Amino acid sequence: GGGGGGGGGGIVRLPREYDRTAIDSYWSVRPVSVAFRLSEIVSEVIPLAFAYAIDFVAFPAQEDDDEGGERDRRRMVHATNLRSALTRLGPAFVKVGQQLSIRPDLMPPEVLKELQRLCDGVDPVPDDVAVKVMAEDLGFDDVGQLNRVFDGMELMASASLGQVYKATIRESGEDVAIKVQRPDMVKKVSLDLFLLNKYGEFADAVCGVVTKQVPYHVNFLDCFSRGSYSELDYEQEAANQIRFKNELTKRKCEVLVPHVYEKFTSQRVITTSWVDGVKLADAPKAQIRKLIPIGVELFLTQLLDIGAFHADPHPGNLYVTKEGSLCLLDFGLCAEVDEKSRHAMTKAIVNLLNGDFESLISKDAKNLGFLPEDLDVTELKPILTKILAEGLLESGSNMHARKRKFMEISNELNEIFFRYPFSVPPFFALITRGLGLLEGIALSGDPDFDIFQASYPYARRRAITLFGYGGLARLNRRKSRVE
Repeated sequence: GGGGGGGGGGIVRLPREYDRTAIDSYWSVRPVSVAFRLSEIVSEVIPLAFAYAIDFVAFPAQEDDDEGGERDRRRMVHATNLRSALTRLGPAFVKVGQQLSIRPDLMPPEVLKELQRLCDGVDPVPDDVAVKVMAEDLGFDDVGQLNRVFDGMELMASASLGQVYKATIRESGEDVAIKVQRPDMVKKVSLDLFLLNKYGEFADAVCGVVTKQVPYHVNFLDCFSRGSYSELDYEQEAANQIRFKNELTKRKCEVLVPHVYEKFTSQRVITTSWVDGVKLADAPKAQIRKLIPIGVELFLTQLLDIGAFHADPHPGNLYVTKEGSLCLLDFGLCAEVDEKSRHAMTKAIVNLLNGDFESLISKDAKNLGFLPEDLDVTELKPILTKILAEGLLESGSNMHARKRKFMEISNELNEIFFRYPFSVPPFFALITRGLGLLEGIALSGDPDFDIFQASYPYARRRAITLFGYGGLARLNRRKSRVE
């Protein structure tokens, strides 16, 4: 938006791109709004914390006399209450919940399950309000003029930030999906991010005094805030989507990305071609089996080759079209993976699939920033080798023995990340989340699905492209021994 001048020594505007200082200075001079929102948050959080303290701290159900599964039942109740509270608190908190839903190192399993349901259970704003935002943002004089361009507008879905309408462009007869943002989202989300960042500063100050933990709250929340704030700019989302469409088309990847109508796209409205289809998770089992390899390849192409990454993989964003193609939706959150990390990652995946854990732990883990360069890995090697070897290779020859799945392995790894001086690079959480999602969908169609076998062909081709046959042969030297 334009610059806000005028009274009160120049009104500070909220920035279009995430800028923590600007958001700070905007809300610091609005103490009444801040206090009001803080009281709303406290009134949701205190009863939850109080109930939790009574059930689990003051009067915990004892392990040994817990016959009827009382502790699990209580946990379920708390998890459900937490999910409802986050939903009531609005989009920033829904996002925090979604981020936590992929952190088994921070949350118990019952809570994870419940938080994963935090998707689209949000009441829509009335149509006339949404359509008004649409007309305003796309530069129409009034709603009437908008209706002369689009026909048969119908609400199809509502999520925490916006809602989606299906309509037809009168001129061309094309069906489109129009996503429009709820009113005042930038204000609401920035205020919550402001409060979260203040909480992060407080938590780090306390942790610095009380524990030996490296203070991480500020960085984690800042990274989270940057992502959440960028999702409010639909022109950025359109740019992401166009880029992905071009990159995937260039690489002949058999995945559909809907066309963006730039003429009908603005900061709070994005218009794309309508896709008829069903969620991949709801497709027939045979179709899931056919499409998962394409999904795995799509995923690895983004990670190892394109270097940009669809960072919001949840079941609602993977569709199957009527024609049976895989379709990727919703590019609001994208992460970048730089070239150095792409090369390091390709090497790591090939070493992983070849069972060369020696290089993986002493070289790749350091190159990718998991471990400090100067760390002696002697103590870690046997532990990591055991988890990886058991999970990946030894059970691989006999498919039925291999009940150990990717998510189980990542849970074990998370425990180790918790105990040793690991720092997990932010894009890594997105990778485990994406692969975990694909694995979950795949297992429903094929109980014997093995995500590592599915990944190998593409990782091998990519390694040849990067390092040549000689380089791959060097990486492969030890594979023969494993087989």
